[in-house]
Amino acid sequence: MKIYKLLLFYLLLPTVAFSNIRDEFPSYSYVFAEFNVPEHYIDNPEFKDFVEQHKYNYKKRFIKAVREGGLVLPMMKQIIYKRDISPVFLYIAMVESGFNPKARSRTGAGGLWQIVVNTAKELKLTINRDIDERYDPVRSTNVAIKYLYRINNNLNSWYLTTMAYNCGMGCVNRSIQRAGTRSIDVLTSSNNSYIKKETKKYIKKVLLMAMIGENYLFKQNDRVGEIMHTLHRDGITPVPVRLGESLSRVASILNMNQSYLDKINPHLKFGHTPYNRTYKINIPTSKVREFTMRYAGITRQRDTYISTNLY
Repeated sequence: MKIYKLLLFYLLLPTVAFSNIRDEFPSYSYVFAEFNVPEHYIDNPEFKDFVEQHKYNYKKRFIKAVREGGLVLPMMKQIIYKRDISPVFLYIAMVESGFNPKARSRTGAGGLWQIVVNTAKELKLTINRDIDERYDPVRSTNVAIKYLYRINNNLNSWYLTTMAYNCGMGCVNRSIQRAGTRSIDVLTSSNNSYIKKETKKYIKKVLLMAMIGENYLFKQNDRVGEIMHTLHRDGITPVPVRLGESLSRVASILNMNQSYLDKINPHLKFGHTPYNRTYKINIPTSKVREFTMRYAGITRQRDTYISTNLY
């Protein structure tokens, strides 16, 4: 009798868990609306199964990503609001890189938004011996949002745009043609091969991560929610510098740890700006005024010293 009850408990467990998915993730309604996903998709059996299988692991990944992104998240949020795109699209970057500006994939994609070389060139990001702007947190976020808007102008659906961010706009358009529908239920179903398995999983990943994140944001007296609200509030601002300016010298001028500048300037491969073109260095927004006041004077003194000793 005990064995029978135990077996019955395990058989009923998934049903009980599934029936509470709306209560467990009340944020789903907001998230789905922002991604243009029909609300009924929360009851899609395959999506519910995906949530049940991955929610605990994804919660751990979410917390790790939030802590990793402490230096860049305020800047990313600021750009997203400025570009008038929903903040839920931050979760694309979370899935792509875990908010690590130095992230690099096995396939050669790089940076917060995991941009491949060909797309980077199309988006006019500089990649050369000295610089790889895919790793510039400010520049890459700006162009990634621009790229998302471009895709959405073609597909006119944010969940399709998210899928296209993974596999390409042509891939999604061809999938819609083969399926004869734009339905997320059909396109993500395991019963067909209209679109890549990786992309089916990708959109579910982004939706689940967004549901987890928005849950934490709206929960009262929640430890992770408190972490999210008390992250480094300092932003990142690019400032113009001399040719070949080094991060070490800027750190010295601002009396700050160079490792901080290294983390927000991973696109400068050798720790300095190019010698043949004007360029900018990312610094904490709170240091901009100090930089403006001190850098010009110190640079002028150095130039005067060099010219005096040369001539």
